[in-house]
Amino acid sequence: MPRGASKKQETPRAEDYLEAVYHLLEDKGYANTVDVSERLEVKPPTVSNMVAKLAARGYLLHQPYRGMSLTESGEKIARSVIRRHEIISEFLSMIGVEGGVAYEDTEGIEHHVQPTTIYRIERLVEFLRRNPSHLAEIKKYVSK
Repeated sequence: MPRGASKKQETPRAEDYLEAVYHLLEDKGYANTVDVSERLEVKPPTVSNMVAKLAARGYLLHQPYRGMSLTESGEKIARSVIRRHEIISEFLSMIGVEGGVAYEDTEGIEHHVQPTTIYRIERLVEFLRRNPSHLAEIKKYVSK
């Protein structure tokens, strides 16, 4: 199976929560319901419900009023989502999709693309990085 592939995929919303917790832990050293609520722009009770579900599935550990942390499997999913996001974002940038459009498209695509597709996009991105003349030709062609 290609790098970054997982056998079982979570829902896009669950992946968003795990990614948000991961980033909060990286950025602040802790994650709590209020921070996740602000990052995802949802109400704290909605976060509490999803956190309970993710904890029940074994993706995170939650101590009320103390915060949360990711389990090994939760962190694996979060890293996979982040990696998919990076690959898709770089690809869209390479073909000239800019700013907000690239961000919105990346957010839409990252949860719905199969692992084999991500692997092939990643290989294409690597090829284009190593072959800037091909990338220049592609950019010229798609910008017409």
